[in-house]
Amino acid sequence: MSQKASSERLPSFLLESSERLWEWHIPTDRLFLSRGARAALGMEPATMGEFLSHTPDGCLQSLCELREGVIAEEKSFLETAYPVESLFVRERLFVLERDETGRAIRLFGQYEISSGTLSYIPPVSTTTKGQIGFWVCSLEERTVRFDGKSSLLLGYPEAVSHIIGLDEWKKRLHPEDRGTTCRYQLVFEQPLFGDEITDDLRVLREDGTYTKLLLRGSVIDRDRFGRARSLSGTLQSSDFIETRQEMQKPENGSLLSAINAAGDGLWDWNPITDEVYYSPRWLSMLGYTSEQFPGNLETWKAKIHPEDFKKIVEPQRKLADSPKYGDTFECTYRLMRVDGTYAWILGRGYVTHRDANGRATRIVGLHTNITASQADREYFENLAQNDALTGLHSRTYFDIKLANIENKEIRPLSVISCDVNGLKLVNDYMGHLAGDKLLQTVSVLCKEGVRTSDCVARMGGDEIVILLPSCPRDKAEEILMKVRGNFDRHNACSDQMPALVSFGLACADTPDVPASTILVEADRNMLKEKRTQRKEAHERIKRWIEQNMDVVVSLEDDRY
Repeated sequence: MSQKASSERLPSFLLESSERLWEWHIPTDRLFLSRGARAALGMEPATMGEFLSHTPDGCLQSLCELREGVIAEEKSFLETAYPVESLFVRERLFVLERDETGRAIRLFGQYEISSGTLSYIPPVSTTTKGQIGFWVCSLEERTVRFDGKSSLLLGYPEAVSHIIGLDEWKKRLHPEDRGTTCRYQLVFEQPLFGDEITDDLRVLREDGTYTKLLLRGSVIDRDRFGRARSLSGTLQSSDFIETRQEMQKPENGSLLSAINAAGDGLWDWNPITDEVYYSPRWLSMLGYTSEQFPGNLETWKAKIHPEDFKKIVEPQRKLADSPKYGDTFECTYRLMRVDGTYAWILGRGYVTHRDANGRATRIVGLHTNITASQADREYFENLAQNDALTGLHSRTYFDIKLANIENKEIRPLSVISCDVNGLKLVNDYMGHLAGDKLLQTVSVLCKEGVRTSDCVARMGGDEIVILLPSCPRDKAEEILMKVRGNFDRHNACSDQMPALVSFGLACADTPDVPASTILVEADRNMLKEKRTQRKEAHERIKRWIEQNMDVVVSLEDDRY
């Protein structure tokens, strides 16, 4: 097949899939994102170049180098983790097609996306050893297609693609691995159970011997009833993967050693008995010994900060009780150290096994101590989200808030645009400290009339916007009246500098009117009011300055 024909082909998945999938046609740089990926990322890039423009420059080179290793046929599978805007992305990608020279021309990938909880780290491949193959399963056709590397793992003499029936594949499994306690079995045979698969399976090779393989996969398409129609994933020799008992032995646990070297702590939870294994590194980052921290869930729950208890315990229990809540979680929360202080922890967990009813029988995960980075993050988040001068929200925070409202299609939506009259006069004749004080006064008066759910943000200079989600026009008019009343009372005091503001209100009841249109209309209405008030406002500020500064103010200057 020619590169041109391949590049013009539609992606291998349904674009309306709710799963977070992508496909890259390398010769044309075309990038296809599923509906789930577009929603999670909050963007719709048409090319890979456009997507990568949202990745920090500091990680771009290493990310491209890692991908080039796959494209150039060094391997067919890669896992990476990297930031995209304010998100943290974990990515698995596979080679779908190569040209006659062996260079990849089509890549398929899947995202796990969370909000940014870590300070920036460069992307790192998480696949370190073992041959990895790629497979695709059609539950409608009841077939499994294995690529060349998967075929070699299954004992075929040549590295060429093989298609076998799902029933034949099931017969290849060791009898002890065919039960519904296998995560694989739940998703394949009861396809309403979850989106992810991770299982150690013993599989019959072509020569009649059994080999232990690690099977990983994800649902990539569902029908209108929610049943899985197709899945894809990887197959990897798991001879190198230690058992849990071996992991607990420091001298034999290469995985545990690697985790310890990275500073992470390992935990392993049985939700049926609530027994938990905490690795030595997990205990040491909090200062406990195994005697001080018994291996059960209640011990851990007792050490969670009261303010964080609900956000970590309830989602984790829901995850354990039913696959409808997914198979993974990630959360930042505080845990008590042995000295009574609290450490900020990034906790991550993954369901590895469920029983026939879908209840988790084993969940494993990692803890990372992010106390220092959390403090830094809170400091910089505060700088980014709040205007240092006025204490109002920043434009950055406003943009994020507005995007969230738009994504959720929250309506009715009202916006009040505000502009301070005569600020330049005050700055020029009284100094910028006086101008700053005026802005601070205006900010306080604007905030006093709004609801706790509303967002008051300084957009820059003398511009302030009040965002009123789930607020119909009549309620918005009441709020605007309260805000105007605040200014009227302030300006009635002759010993205070006048705070004169022009307002513009705009509203929309349905999502068919975009938020950007509402903002423009509010600004337009504000400018109409400003034109009618400008002359009188400037005259009033002129009089106040002349009375208090013993200067003559000229309004003839074009600046005003």
